[in-house]
This record gives sequence, C-alpha cells and structure tokens, in this order.
Amino acid sequence: MGKCFLLLVIISLVCTQFVMAGSNTTSVDDNTVTDINVHYKTIPEKEIVHVTKQIIFLNNNPSTNYWRGYYSNYNYYLPENARNISSYDDDDSLTFRQDTEGFYVFNFNRKVWHEESYTFYLEYDLNINKNTAVFYMSEYGDNTAVSLEIPSDFDTHLAREDYSLERKKYSNIYKFEKGLAWSGPCLVKSARSTDYSILEDTVQLQQEEVGVRIRYWEGEEEWAREMMDTTTEFLPILEVNWGIPYPVSYNITITQANITETGGYGGYNEGSKGIWMLHTSSNEILIHELAHYWTRACNFNQLWMDEGYADLYTYIALNQTTPEKAEKRKVRFLEKYESLKVQYEVPLSEWSTPDKLNSMTQEEVDFTYKKAFALTYTLYEDLGIEAMKKSNREFLKSKNQVDEDMFISIINSSSENYQDQIKNYIY
Repeated sequence: MGKCFLLLVIISLVCTQFVMAGSNTTSVDDNTVTDINVHYKTIPEKEIVHVTKQIIFLNNNPSTNYWRGYYSNYNYYLPENARNISSYDDDDSLTFRQDTEGFYVFNFNRKVWHEESYTFYLEYDLNINKNTAVFYMSEYGDNTAVSLEIPSDFDTHLAREDYSLERKKYSNIYKFEKGLAWSGPCLVKSARSTDYSILEDTVQLQQEEVGVRIRYWEGEEEWAREMMDTTTEFLPILEVNWGIPYPVSYNITITQANITETGGYGGYNEGSKGIWMLHTSSNEILIHELAHYWTRACNFNQLWMDEGYADLYTYIALNQTTPEKAEKRKVRFLEKYESLKVQYEVPLSEWSTPDKLNSMTQEEVDFTYKKAFALTYTLYEDLGIEAMKKSNREFLKSKNQVDEDMFISIINSSSENYQDQIKNYIY
C-alpha cells in the first residue's frame, strides 16, 4: 500500500509539469486540453477592469489511465498588476500561490483522473482611471474565447482587429472567437471625453513670460501635472539649443485627446490653437510637439525637415536631462530605421503622411520619421550644436520657404560641404 501511494505521488508531480503556465493548446506529449473563456469588464466608477476567467481542464494524458496518476494543480501566468485575485470552483474556493518563476499555482479541490475534466474560475482587477482605460488583455494559446465590455461613451482602440463588435445601449462588447491565436498581450486604449478641467502656470523664457494651459479630463490630474512639468522644464532647454528665443507671440495650450481626435498620432501642434496630446503619449512626444514651434518658425517647406528637426531636438533636450533615456531613444530610432529600410525605403523628398494612422500605414510612416531623424542626427553629430544654431538663425531669417536647395546651401555655409550626404537621404 505504501509503494502504491508513493507511485501515485510521483506520477502526480510529473503530470502536473505538463500543464504549462498559461498554455491552453492541446499538448502533443500528454493530450491535455484547456478551454478558457474570458470576460474583461471595464467599470469606470470603480476605476477597475474586472477580469473573469473560466478554465476547463481536460485530462486526456494516456500515462494517467488505469489510475496511474492524476493532476492536482494548474500553473497560470497573471499580469504583474493584477490585484484582488481570487479562484474558486462550483463548490469552494481554491488555494493558490505565486511560484518563484512568476506564474501562479492553483490547487484543485479534487484529483483529476484520466478522461476527467475540472472547471474552475479566476477573478482579478486591473487599475484604470475614471475616464481613461489603458491595459493589456493577457491571453495565450488558441482555445480561448475573449470578450471585452466597455461603456459605449468611451472611444476604444485595440491593438488587434480580428474581433466582432456587439453594440448595446450602454456598452460595446468586443468578441474574439475561440480558435484565434493569442501569442501575447493585446493593448487596449480607451478614453471618455468629459468637460475639461484647467491647470495653468507660466514659464520664464529669454525674452518673455509664456503662459501654459493644460486642458484635461476629470480624474486625469496626474497626466496634467506631468504635461505641465514637461513643458515648463523643456521650453527653456529647447530655446537655448535652437539658438533662437521662443519664436511665437502666443501662449501655449495643451489639450488631452483620444486616439480618434489625434488621428492615431501621439500628438499634433496646431500653432496658436495649441497642442493636442493623446492621453497615452509620453513626455517625449510632448517635447517633440513643443519643438515644432521652432521648426515652423524656420520656414521649412519639407516634411522631413519639420519632423526630423523636431525629433532631433527632442533627443538634444533629453540628453541634457536624462542622457540614458536619450541614448536609448536614439538607438531605438536608428535601429528601427535600419530594420525597415529594405521594405520601406523612400526618398525623403517624396514623404507625406496620411491624415489618420491605421495598421496598414503605421509602420511605413514610422520608418520615414526614423529616416528623417537619422539624417538630422548625422548632421548634428558632424556639425555640432553651435553650427546648428547658426544655420537655424539663417532659416529663421529666410524670407522664402526653405526647400532642399536652400537647406543644403545654409547647412554648407555653416560648415563643410554636406551636399552629397544630404542628397543620399532626400533623393
């Protein structure tokens, strides 16, 4: 009897290793099957996304037949930011623990013998804000059915598009049918526009004091403060490095926006009308948009000049405050340019951007942004900041729009001949 018991324990331990964390595909080795039904429900008033998962585990492992072994637990990954985790079956709660490798081990309330199934449930919450919900749906395998319920007054965009949409009176339900492959998390960006609250401050620049006004949705005070801090810190840095005092005569308004309002872009600068910032955008995007006050003043008539210089001066400004962050951003941009060059190579002189980004255009647009940065960064490395300032002042004084020929002429007047180098990028 003692030997029999020992044999069962050993086989149980071996079998449980076949139930891989987060895996719900049929295993060739053990024929276990897991079906998972998941529902994500956004509850703005509680500032959470409540996640419910039904997990149906079927033991078809032939090595466990004839009572030779059983499964007694299940390994599963949960997001690091999951809280209020609970688990239960139809009769009682399940005990669980987090393993040292990061996944959770859920202990069944009974042994699951050969050709038996066991159904249990997981629930947890993800934190969101009252009017913005940005989170990942973390699923894996191809036996998973996923639904996402979000109030209908939220503007919602998902990183994948293979869903069906059911519109109800008060909510929209995004459904991913079983059989679709889940190889990693799916990012959800959702926002509800409300009446704007206002945060105001001023920043002292070289020739004047400039007012800064942040328009933000209810509950987004942290976002507003980050935008204000970024603006007041980096405007003076941009001013010094451009070699040109703040070049416009109006104050700055920054408005929080959803992805529909920005056309899929991280932000855009409308001059005196202000800057529209996507609610998920980083302060790097805001620095880029602030730099456009100078790019517009420099009379550039080519998109690559406008965007390339905005990204270059984002790098220059960051390099003075957080050099490691600036370096990582630079490396990421240059590596992306090199990795996409074969597929999307296009002369910068032919570059244009669509009014709205989508999954079909995003990568190509991203490439041209990175190519424009590669050119302007190369010039900066060769010329140095003082020569760049000199050429910037020449751009500013120009009575005509700065086209490629004038750009090359002014750059050459600031240093040695860069005509061929520039033309390799733009033609």
